[in-house]
Amino acid sequence: MNSNLDPAVSKSIARATGHEPPFSKKEFEGIQDLHIRNSHDLGDLSQCSSLEILLLVACDPVDTDQVSHLRSLRSLTVRDSGMGSVSGLATLSLLSFYAPRNFIRDIAPLMSISRLRNLDLTGNPLSEESYRYLVPQLIERGCRVIFSDEFEWELTRHLHAEGVSVSCYKSPQGYRLCRPGLKLTDSPEYAHPVIEKSDAESLLSGNPQRAFQYFEND
Repeated sequence: MNSNLDPAVSKSIARATGHEPPFSKKEFEGIQDLHIRNSHDLGDLSQCSSLEILLLVACDPVDTDQVSHLRSLRSLTVRDSGMGSVSGLATLSLLSFYAPRNFIRDIAPLMSISRLRNLDLTGNPLSEESYRYLVPQLIERGCRVIFSDEFEWELTRHLHAEGVSVSCYKSPQGYRLCRPGLKLTDSPEYAHPVIEKSDAESLLSGNPQRAFQYFEND
């Protein structure tokens, strides 16, 4: 794993171990908390067998099969990244899964995580079934779910369906747009322009490509 590490992953491992590579097998096995930012290749994280907390910010791609063997994992955060599927999480015993601003559509695999108590799906193009039926089921069984209001969800879903990889979410400042993953920007966690509700509505009813205009000064 040492020789093929993505630079961002190597930097995170170095921060966790307190030194630059190479890293020993024992050191990988002793890591419990790992924060990775701007990685293009997460590689094989299975060596981090004691990992309990994993934070991924602006990483792309994110394949949940890469974390499916982390049996000690209790909290997973994937923010402003290129996660499109949660299928690899079904076998984990997660307590918290925070995934704001990704490409997630189907959350059915999360239904089998009986211990899940905290979930954030804000800014994802969820399917009709996931948004209207599965999210309420999770809430009914005691999971605290943060998710987009209907307008944000409809706009995000519409933009992604039209091939525009831009998501909408609501902040205290108003509606914001973002570009999850690393295909459109090197810093998807930053530069989320605030737009008026009327402008957001025009993206839903008009040309979705206009969404990119709000990032022109980035």
